[in-house]
Amino acid sequence: MTFLDWAESSSLGLWVSDSLWGYPIVLTLHTIGMSILVGIALMISFRLLGFCSRLPLRDMYNYWKVAIAGFCINLLSGTALFFGGATLLWENRPFLLKITLIATGLLLSHYLATRTISGKITSKHKFIAGASIFVWIAALVSGRLIAYID
Repeated sequence: MTFLDWAESSSLGLWVSDSLWGYPIVLTLHTIGMSILVGIALMISFRLLGFCSRLPLRDMYNYWKVAIAGFCINLLSGTALFFGGATLLWENRPFLLKITLIATGLLLSHYLATRTISGKITSKHKFIAGASIFVWIAALVSGRLIAYID
């Protein structure tokens, strides 16, 4: 039995895939975590691009801590969703792209949240902020495409 088969046949995998409320509950939690994480990541990036300039940059790191809580919600709910359909997801190109984009988005956003506390924003920070916005939106689109593209 492979790991993917084991994941799908586990009690968590069966609850998500076979029960009436498993998938909707986990997907709702996933949406909440995503909203927290991506919302704050985009807020940080847009702040560095000059939007809401009265918001102090030193506060961005505190917001990033909340975003990490959103990521933890997504990590747990995403694992549950993965267990519900592991064999299909493992070969799904939008899913694999989404995971890659999330890792990239986390790295970019963490860099921005921790390196701009001093208030000095360089053109490098602005470029990374723009890239971060693109990556997070691409991750959202990839996640949505999982249901439609093999």
